[in-house]
Amino acid sequence: MTGLILAGASAYFARRASVSAEQARKAVLSSTLAEEISIAAKLAGEITELIEFGKHEIARLRCGDLHDKTVMILKRWDADLSEESKNNCLNAKAQLEVLRVGVLKFAAGAAEPTPRQLLQMQSACMKIKEIFVVEHASAMRRDDEARNA
Repeated sequence: MTGLILAGASAYFARRASVSAEQARKAVLSSTLAEEISIAAKLAGEITELIEFGKHEIARLRCGDLHDKTVMILKRWDADLSEESKNNCLNAKAQLEVLRVGVLKFAAGAAEPTPRQLLQMQSACMKIKEIFVVEHASAMRRDDEARNA
């Protein structure tokens, strides 16, 4: 009889440990997603500053880094991203592709951006940064929910 009680208690605690381990795994994965999106937001901010200071060659390189990070987020976290988050990341990716082309032209030294072109590039940068700030907040919220579940 004692063996049966011990077996039942062991099964109960093993099940609780399994559930806790799964919750911890989800929290770690969510945290990693939040960290990756945070890095993307920081890159977007850096690109904005580089463009403002006329450092187009470096901005072009950082645009490539952010483009790669965006693609990686979309591919790696596809199952964890909501449809809205996927669309936001795809929007940022599309804007980055256009921004990269514009920055490449100025990085080559062929011309200086006109005030209007500079404003357009800065506006695109701000939109991209905002997307990643919003997505970072969303990932942090999911992380908090996973920890409190």
